[in-house]
Amino acid sequence: MALIKPLALIGVIVLIEVAIVSAMIPSADETVEIAQKLATFDANQELLENGDVVSLGEDDVATDLADMNEVLLGTFHVLNYNPETGTRININFELYGTVLAEEESEFYPLFEANEHRIREQIQITVRGADVTDLSDAGLGLIKRKILEKTNRALGKTLLHEAIFSKFAFEER
Repeated sequence: MALIKPLALIGVIVLIEVAIVSAMIPSADETVEIAQKLATFDANQELLENGDVVSLGEDDVATDLADMNEVLLGTFHVLNYNPETGTRININFELYGTVLAEEESEFYPLFEANEHRIREQIQITVRGADVTDLSDAGLGLIKRKILEKTNRALGKTLLHEAIFSKFAFEER
C-alpha cells in the first residue's frame, strides 16, 4: 500500500499535465492561420529589403511614397574613442525619418517634447555601433535600432524609415 499511493499520485499529476498540454496545442485551423501570418510576414520582409511597396500589417496602410513625408531628425557629429585599440572614430551625418502624411501633425509635438531624449538615443546607438556596421552600405542594423529607439521615445510608432544623408565616418 505504501508503494501504490505515491504511484497513484504521480499518475494523477502526469494525467493533469497531459490534459493541460493538450488544451494548449493549437487546432488544425489555428495552425493554418499562424502559417499564413508567418508567410505574409516573410513576404513583406522580402519586399521591404528589395525596396518595394508593402503593407504595414493590421492597418493595411501602403507605404507609398506619395503618402510619406520626410522629417529632419537632426544633424549629428559623434566622436567615439576605443580604448582597446586606441583609435577614434568621427561620424558625421544628417538623419531624416519618414512619417505618414496624415500622422505628420501628430509627430511634431511628440518630437519636440522628446527631442533631447531622441537625440541621445541616436547618439548612443551610433556610438555603440561596430566599424563593420558603419561600413555597411545600407546601414541596415543602425537604421533598425534607431527606428526602434525613436519610436519608443515617441511613445507611438510614427517613424517608418530612417534615412541617412551626408553620412561620413573616419577612423584615426
